[in-house]
Amino acid sequence: MVVSAAALLALACAGAAISKPSAPGRAGAVPFQTIDQRGIPGQAGGEIRDVARDEASWHALWARLREGGGDTLPEEPPTVDFGRDMTIVVAMPTQPCVSKVTIQSVTRKRGGAVVQLLEAPPAPNCTCIVSQRPIHVVRLPRVEGDVRFVARRGQTSCGPNRH
Repeated sequence: MVVSAAALLALACAGAAISKPSAPGRAGAVPFQTIDQRGIPGQAGGEIRDVARDEASWHALWARLREGGGDTLPEEPPTVDFGRDMTIVVAMPTQPCVSKVTIQSVTRKRGGAVVQLLEAPPAPNCTCIVSQRPIHVVRLPRVEGDVRFVARRGQTSCGPNRH
């Protein structure tokens, strides 16, 4: 029990060091917090790679995420202080099986930011009954300018040791 607590404390400290915010306007990693990340079973929908910097665009973006049915998200989006923060939403098109999309990093660059994604559709050997639409929604300190998305492809395993 003590070893587990020490390991968790070490991980928390390491995470805190990694997520240190960069000064506004300066290049560097931007810390972010996951609001929601999951595959929504039975939801039909296309790709989303978008940013909300105000309440109106946040509500519109959340409504786009809720379209297509399936295991619906709450009607109202989580509260965000748009005076200092913004949100980034990514979704893969509906997948035939288990899959995941992950925002891996956000880096402030001159004139905006770059978001690194990992899109992991199902492995070819997967057989599923229900399709799903993977999403990842994050909150982060406000970054002005253009946001560019760069995606890498991975694969979600369907075996018994899938993580």
